[in-house]
Amino acid sequence: MLELTVNSRNHKTYLSIINEKFEYVINNPVLLLGIISFIAILIRIYFFPVGIPIVLDGWGYFWYANDMSILGEFPTTDKGPNNGWPAFLSIFFSLYHSQNFLDYMALQRIVSAILSVLTIVPVYLLCRRFFDKHLSMIGAALFVLDPRIIMNSLLGITEPLFILLGTSSLVLFFSKDVKKVYFSFVLAALFALIRYEGLLLVIPLSIMFIVRFRKEKIFKIVLRYISVLTIFVLVLLPMAYIRIQTTGNDGLISHVSAGPAYVSTISQKEDEGARNLVDFFVTGIINLVKYLGWVTIPIFIFFLPFGVFKFFKKLDYKNTTILLVSIFFLLPAFYAYGREIQETRYLYVIFPVFSMLSLYTVDILRKRTGKHSLIFILLIVGIISASIVWVDYKWIDLEHEKEAFTLATNVVKLTSGINEYYPESTYIGISSIVGKDFPILSKDVPLSNRMQPLSDVPKFVSAKGTNSIEEYIKFGKEKGLSHLVVDGLGESHLYRSKIFDEVFYNEEKFPYLIKEYDSAEHGFNYHLKIFRVDYEKFEE
Repeated sequence: MLELTVNSRNHKTYLSIINEKFEYVINNPVLLLGIISFIAILIRIYFFPVGIPIVLDGWGYFWYANDMSILGEFPTTDKGPNNGWPAFLSIFFSLYHSQNFLDYMALQRIVSAILSVLTIVPVYLLCRRFFDKHLSMIGAALFVLDPRIIMNSLLGITEPLFILLGTSSLVLFFSKDVKKVYFSFVLAALFALIRYEGLLLVIPLSIMFIVRFRKEKIFKIVLRYISVLTIFVLVLLPMAYIRIQTTGNDGLISHVSAGPAYVSTISQKEDEGARNLVDFFVTGIINLVKYLGWVTIPIFIFFLPFGVFKFFKKLDYKNTTILLVSIFFLLPAFYAYGREIQETRYLYVIFPVFSMLSLYTVDILRKRTGKHSLIFILLIVGIISASIVWVDYKWIDLEHEKEAFTLATNVVKLTSGINEYYPESTYIGISSIVGKDFPILSKDVPLSNRMQPLSDVPKFVSAKGTNSIEEYIKFGKEKGLSHLVVDGLGESHLYRSKIFDEVFYNEEKFPYLIKEYDSAEHGFNYHLKIFRVDYEKFEE
């Protein structure tokens, strides 16, 4: 009996110690944010695409950063407006030394992933402007562990730094310290240098800045606003000047103004202007709503509906600022969706706001159950589990991508003009630099920064407008088509022409196509075939 009593006391002691430790952790924001950040890093490491090149937009940023790190100045070869991210990335490239371009691309992904995890701090501080520290830590976890944010952070593109600066600017704008409010305009300017549409942020900040200080004398308000606007412009001017010198335009106003110019152009077309304008706005609204709903899956969808309802019940100064900023954040997405661009990453900049709004629902759950610690544990575990499952389902097939990259080198060796088999064909341009010693300038590589092959690599012959293999070959003969590259995956890719699947599955029907390579015969799981077009047999 005495032994049972002692064991019971020891058991209670252990439980009390564990409970005390847990309470200490959960009440220590720095420690808990560190643990959440560590988990976020581990997830990113697990899904890190080792040995796979960066393609598309990230490819252009890679070459800009590479050239800038070698030259020590801004390159003139790239005409893209968003050079803030690659300019920042070039600092890390200049400190790193390797003869393999894949190592630099891995570094690009690492920097991007670290910036994404660091955003947990401003997201937490943004949530603290509205909720207590316990809820704010859940808000930070909702952001940094979101599956789309995780996947985007491993692509080596602009969003991680863009979101970090935008959220930090908003956090400082809410500060009671006027100096920090002024500094928020510095970050807003840097925000615009990462992506030119970030220039729009100055509009809602300007409106709410005037509202915030409206009780002061008019002269003092004007003086304050002129000061913050001057700070904003002074930060932008050096880069704008550099862009004009290297590319011929400032990359800010010149590109932001392209949106209204496009709308004006389509509205002025004879007989079709009004219809085009209506179609643009209707398409933009429908796609914006559709993709806003889509990006809330799998996590935010459970929290946002009630959160949005609670948010609009009290539109005070802070809530109105969030609302205005969110509207201007969504304008670039609306413009892209009006032109039927199918891309969700335009919406990621608003994810910190999603995280904050979600806390209204979490707060209700906490109050109704009274189980603060239990709710916290269940939510964190649920968020981590849902993210891992979603990323594992949606993330690229690493083995397939490695094989597609390897097979692209064979395509380059055997062909001079081919059909595009996107997305695997994005590795065609990259394969031409395999084996070259790095660092090397982009001008010394036979391709452009935008993935369009030039010399020494096969050119793509578009299949747009053709409805059969025969029709495509007739068209391609004049365009330099030499081979067909087929893998039978046309039905599974939105941007593929389906006509090439017939060749893959029924090659005997095309005697004028001479098979020169079959990856299955060389042990690859990714089945790809290369056919040479025999134009003499084709004419027969």
